[in-house]
Amino acid sequence: MLLVVLVAGLFCQGWFGRRKVGAETSDAAFEKGWVYYRLTEFNLAQTYFEASYDLATNDMQRIRALSSQADVWNYRNTGHDRKKAAEIYKRIIEEDTSKAWAPWAALALVRQAQWKAIDQFPDLEDPVDKDGNPVLEDDKPVLGLIKLYRAVMTDYPGTMAAEEAFLYLQTLRIAQLQDDVLATGVEELEEWVVANPDSKLLSRAYAMLGHGYHLQRQGVKYIGALAKSSEIALIQGQNENIPQADQSENYFKMGVAAQFDAGDFEMARKYYRMLIEEAPTDQRVFIAEQHMAQMDEYEESVREELKRLATNANGEEQ
Repeated sequence: MLLVVLVAGLFCQGWFGRRKVGAETSDAAFEKGWVYYRLTEFNLAQTYFEASYDLATNDMQRIRALSSQADVWNYRNTGHDRKKAAEIYKRIIEEDTSKAWAPWAALALVRQAQWKAIDQFPDLEDPVDKDGNPVLEDDKPVLGLIKLYRAVMTDYPGTMAAEEAFLYLQTLRIAQLQDDVLATGVEELEEWVVANPDSKLLSRAYAMLGHGYHLQRQGVKYIGALAKSSEIALIQGQNENIPQADQSENYFKMGVAAQFDAGDFEMARKYYRMLIEEAPTDQRVFIAEQHMAQMDEYEESVREELKRLATNANGEEQ
């Protein structure tokens, strides 16, 4: 009798387990997993990704499900387990013969290494071991982040993960706030945007380049890079039939830079007006309107002063 009860219990557990997942194929489970991930229902997302793995009938489905499981463990806002995620990422690198998910797994591992030292601002050239892992000194991670990111770029050339690795590396260089390191980051970004005109990350690269120019106090180049970033974002959005990207932040930055860095009031007004027209409810609109009023007042005071000077000069001549 006890055996019958146990068997019946196991049968019901399996039946109801599959019923709860509600997916008959690996693809269906995978799609539902991402629906729940976007809703931040991470436990349900993990359940469906595990089901997608169990239901997989080919290597592509299996590796894809593994990658999604790792991402949930790595990026979920509560209950994350980055050690478990790292173990899965390493499996993917070893088993993904198609190299479709391995580049992203390699990049995620480097990002994990960076997070470990987020508060320590390590030297970008500090050493890593023969496997590319951080060398520990006094229980503190010391990262050779240049080597780690370059390894992704070298191992997976031509992939978007390699492009992401490049941009992450330049972000770190710019964040160092050292003139020589900043100059290297700016120079490499300048070369990269020319060499990769069709990249989906081109708009982001120009925005990052603009930030570098801003730190170097190159106001005109800063405005130009942000303008290019906005232009590319709008074109890519139209070509890919996606909603127009919000460029209000860039317009505001360009207006401020034109007004205070370049002293070009007409250019400043142009970008402030673009902000007001395209994002009338943006909280920065009020500041933009104040800035335009300040420019109007300043120009009016200059005109009055010039008139006064002209009048005085005429009076002296008489």
